[in-house]
Amino acid sequence: MQTARPAMLGLIGMGFPITQRAIRRFGRRGAILVEALTLALLAQDLTELAAGKPDPRRRVPARLLYLETAVAGVALAAGLPVVLDQEARQHAVEARPTALEALRRLAIGSLFGIHTLRFRISLRGSE
Repeated sequence: MQTARPAMLGLIGMGFPITQRAIRRFGRRGAILVEALTLALLAQDLTELAAGKPDPRRRVPARLLYLETAVAGVALAAGLPVVLDQEARQHAVEARPTALEALRRLAIGSLFGIHTLRFRISLRGSE
């Protein structure tokens, strides 16, 4: 399992380009998939918060969990127009995004970056 860890971290870290590819390739269905994935990450974060998972003695992981939860909410809200509106989907695959699309991309990229960091920290703690 030790050798699988870098691969898992790499795959999670590639979340943003994979989501962009899904929207470009599958259109509305890809956007729905991205929203479902974002919702799943948000639900996981909320479940961890409700269970009291952030250990106050471990400040960095606790703060990252709160930050990831907030960023997931922003990503979910900013991604909704891509699901509902053809024009927004078109902007999602263009090189020059609108302000809302730039926010969506920033939020999705940040979400996967923070999630990767949290996962890496949790792996180091289990060694």
